[in-house]
Amino acid sequence: MFSIRKIAIAFALGTCVLADVFNPDPSIFPDWSKTKRFTPVEQTQMDRMGGYDVSPNKKHVVYTHSQWDLSKNKYKRGLRLVNLEDSSSVDLTAFEFGNFDSNPIWINDDIIAFTAVRGSPSTNIFAISVSSKAVTQVTNYTNGISSISYSTAAKKFAFISDVYQGMDMEQSSTERKRRKGLPYHGVVYDQLRIRFWDTWNTDDKSRLFTMPADIVNGVLTKTGDPVNVLEKFSPQYFGLIPDSYDFSPDGKNIVFSSNIPSREQQWKSVGGIYVVPTDGSVAPVRVNNGMDGDASSPVYSPDNKYIAWLQIFNPDNNNDIRKIILYDISTDTHRKVADSFMDSPTSLKFSADCKSLYAGFALQKDVTVLKINLSNDSMTRLTGDGYLTNWSEISNEQILVVLNSFQFPDTMFLVPADGSKKKTQVTHDNDSNLKDLWFSPTESYWFTGALNQSVQALVTYPYGFDSSKKFPVALIIHGGPHSSWYDAWSYRWNINMFANQGYIPVIINFHGGNAYTQPFSNSVLMNWGTYPFEDIMKGFDYFLENAEFADKSTTVALGASYGGYMINWINGHTDRFKALVQHDGIFSTISMFYSSEIMAFSTVENGIPWIPEQRESSEKNNPERFVKNWKTPTLVVHGEKDFRVPLTEGISCFSALQRLGVESRFLYFPNENHWVLQPYNSLQWHSEVLDWIGKHTNKTNWNLSSIPSK
Repeated sequence: MFSIRKIAIAFALGTCVLADVFNPDPSIFPDWSKTKRFTPVEQTQMDRMGGYDVSPNKKHVVYTHSQWDLSKNKYKRGLRLVNLEDSSSVDLTAFEFGNFDSNPIWINDDIIAFTAVRGSPSTNIFAISVSSKAVTQVTNYTNGISSISYSTAAKKFAFISDVYQGMDMEQSSTERKRRKGLPYHGVVYDQLRIRFWDTWNTDDKSRLFTMPADIVNGVLTKTGDPVNVLEKFSPQYFGLIPDSYDFSPDGKNIVFSSNIPSREQQWKSVGGIYVVPTDGSVAPVRVNNGMDGDASSPVYSPDNKYIAWLQIFNPDNNNDIRKIILYDISTDTHRKVADSFMDSPTSLKFSADCKSLYAGFALQKDVTVLKINLSNDSMTRLTGDGYLTNWSEISNEQILVVLNSFQFPDTMFLVPADGSKKKTQVTHDNDSNLKDLWFSPTESYWFTGALNQSVQALVTYPYGFDSSKKFPVALIIHGGPHSSWYDAWSYRWNINMFANQGYIPVIINFHGGNAYTQPFSNSVLMNWGTYPFEDIMKGFDYFLENAEFADKSTTVALGASYGGYMINWINGHTDRFKALVQHDGIFSTISMFYSSEIMAFSTVENGIPWIPEQRESSEKNNPERFVKNWKTPTLVVHGEKDFRVPLTEGISCFSALQRLGVESRFLYFPNENHWVLQPYNSLQWHSEVLDWIGKHTNKTNWNLSSIPSK
C-alpha cells in the first residue's frame, strides 16, 4: 500500500526502473530475417474490441468486436463470449458483414441484451440466450436508441434517444422525416453552441428514457412504454443532456451528469449531478449545488448509501484538476476523497463491499487503476505498464482490466487486487495478427526542461536496429496540450508504425501534459509557445547527444491538433528539421478563438482577443506572427468536418507556405473530422505522411502501391 504522499513524491521524481534507452540490451531485438514489418495494412486489420459486460455470476464476459476487410472495404462485427475460468471464447452472434450488434449487457446469467438494427427501422434492443443462442427483438422503435442499461431491481431499461420538445420518440421520428422533406434547409440559431466536434446542433436533444421490461416465459419482453425522465425539468427545451448515468441499486432512482444549460455554456462549463426517479414522476434534483465546474462519471455505491462522481471546481477551465466527491445520500453531505492527490482521475467504480473506490488515473506514461480505501484514502496501484481503458471487479481479490500498449491493442487481463500487477491474459483475438511483427519495447528517459523541472520522453527502436548503424529520428508531438503520450496503442498515431519504417520515434511529454500533476498541466496556460517548445528542443537535443545510433543530421517532426500548432511554431523558430507534418493544427490563435466550437478552451488557454492584456498573450503565442520565418518543407493535413480546429486553419497554413515558396503539400479529407477514422483514408494518410518524410530523409517508405490489387 502507498500513501498519497509517497505516490505523489514517486511520480514527481520520476522514479521508475527502465532499461538504458541509449544502450539497449541486444537481447530485446529479434532475428530480423524472421521478423516482419508492421505496416498500415496490418494495423487497419486488427480485431478491435468494443464495449463489454461481466455476467452476474462473474464467470463470463461478453464484448463486441469488429474487423475491417481490406478487399471488401467493410467491417465484420459481432458479440463474443469469453469464459473467465479458462479464457476459452466463442462468437455469440455471427461475426459477419452488416452486423451492427453492440452495447451488450447481461440481464441474468443466460440472457444478454444488446443494441442492433437487424432489419428494424432504427437501432433497437435485442436479446440473446447464451444457452440456446436464440435471438429475440425487444423493441421496434423508429427513433434510434443508445447507451442502454438495465436494472433488475426496477425491471427497467434506461437509454438515450434524441427527441424534439414536447414530443415522444415516435413523434420525433415523424417530425425528423417531415423536416428533411422541406424545400428549404436553413437553420436558425439564437445562441451558442451551434456545432460540436463534427456535427451541427439541431432542435432534437438527447434525453434519458426508462422502459419497463422483464423476462416473460423465458423471453426478455417489453412490458411498458418509454418515459422521458427529464421531461419535467424546466426549461425542458434547452434542458439537460445526460452524459453518463447509473441506476440506484434499489431501482428507484437514476443519477446522471449533465452540463447545466445557459447562454454562457460555450465559454463556461457548470456540470450538474442529478437524481431522478426511474418513473419520471418528479423533476431531476441537483445534488452538487454550489460546485461550479464540470461534473462527470456519477456512480451509486452497491449499498445505496453513497454517490461518487468527478468534479472540477473551475467553470472557466475544463482541464483543471478533477476531484473525487463522495456524497452521503442520507445526510446530504459531501467530502473529497484523496484530496491531496494532484492528478486527475478519469473514471470511478465502487468495490462490491463499498469499502473502496476504483479510480483510473493517468500517471506518467501509463493510465492505471488505483484502489482507494475509503476509510483512510490510502491507494494501491493495480496495473503497471500500459494504457487502461476499462475495468470491472470480479471479486475482492481480482479485477478484469482492458489494457493496450505500444505492443498490442485492447486486450482483457485478470489482475490481482493486491498491487502485485501480475496479469493473466483473457482474450487472444489478435495473437495471430501480432505474431512475427516487430513491436519495439517502450523505453523512457528524463531530462531537465523548462522551469528547471524534470520532463519525461518515450522512445521506440526502429525495425532492423543495429547499434553500429545510424537511423533517422522522427519527433512526434502530442496534442492537447493537456494530454500526454502514453504507452498506448493507437489506430491513428501508432508509434511503432514509424519505428517499422526505420525511424527512431522520440516523443516528449512536455509541460501541459495531464499525467504529471495539475501544476505541470496548468503551467502552459498563456504559455503555449514557450515552455512546451523549450521542453521539446531540450529533450530532443538530449536524445541526439546521447544516442550514438541516431542520425543527428536527418530528423523530421510531426504533430496533430496542438501538436500541429507546435509544428507551425517550430517552423517559425528553427530550421533544424528536414521536413514537417502538420495535421489539423492551429495557424492563428486569434482566428481559432472565434471559429472553434470550444471557446472556453481558447479563453483560458490564450485569452480573449478583445481584452488588451489577454490579446497580448494570445499574440505572444500566435504561430501566424512568425510565418515570415517558415522555410521547412511541410505537409499539411485537414478534414472538412473538423469543427475543433476548423478547416480554414489548415488552408491558411498551406496558403502561407505556398505564397512564401516553401515546398508544401495539402492533404484534404472531405469526410473526416479532427481524426482520420475511415480505414482507406487512414491508409492514404499513412501513404502521404510516410512518403513525405521518406522523400526528405532519402528513405523508401510504405505507400498505397504496396497494397495488393483486388
